[in-house]
Amino acid sequence: MYTDKEPLELALLYHLNSPVPKSYVKRVSATQLRYMPEAPFLELPQAPRNNQLIELLEQRSSVRSFDNKVMPLVLLAQLLDAGCGINGVRQVEGQFFEGRNSPSAGGLYPMEIFVSTQAVEDLAAGLYHYEPRGHGLHRVSDAVPTDFVEALLHQHYVVNANALFVFTSVFMRSMCKYGARGYRFALLEAGHQAENICLMAVQLGLGSLCIGGFHDMSLNTILGIDGKHHAALYCVAVGSYSKELGTGDY
Repeated sequence: MYTDKEPLELALLYHLNSPVPKSYVKRVSATQLRYMPEAPFLELPQAPRNNQLIELLEQRSSVRSFDNKVMPLVLLAQLLDAGCGINGVRQVEGQFFEGRNSPSAGGLYPMEIFVSTQAVEDLAAGLYHYEPRGHGLHRVSDAVPTDFVEALLHQHYVVNANALFVFTSVFMRSMCKYGARGYRFALLEAGHQAENICLMAVQLGLGSLCIGGFHDMSLNTILGIDGKHHAALYCVAVGSYSKELGTGDY
């Protein structure tokens, strides 16, 4: 029988013991198999293609051919707003909740967004923290995307990206209500915000690359967070890119 505290400690213990090792070896994709080959199969009608959201979904791909052309600051603002911007205040059962552009279990919003920038118009290159309530940036350090390459397991594609978004979580914001399940919610919410930014990037004519492989301690150190109670979960590089399909774009 677990005590109330044990599930919380187990969730954090799992987080600390599931980093990508530096000895990570690339593997090929898994073979695609039908999950239920014996079950009856019903073919569905084709979805209409003349839909703006469908077009954005189909155009999104992993871009690795960033070209570091200057990006207007307003585009960075739109990307951050899409990720976790505030879209209003709602009243539910007599309580007021802040609505954002990505869902969050219980409206607790454990996620934070850091963004490392370069070649962004009217913005000094460096690392920033996004503040949704004021829709602004706090400067954290001089770290630009190049400084993250080693922490990202030498994924050099980010060198020419205009922005590297790092999604972090303050776990106890969710776990104080949901216990260990709150840790799962944090992982899901990182994905929600990342997808929003990827789709907005397509809308703005920019490329994006989702990155889940990184050396946890190194990345958290660059951000200046402890890696236990507040830790990096996911990254997305965004920027202008060669419209001709570059090597590794898919």
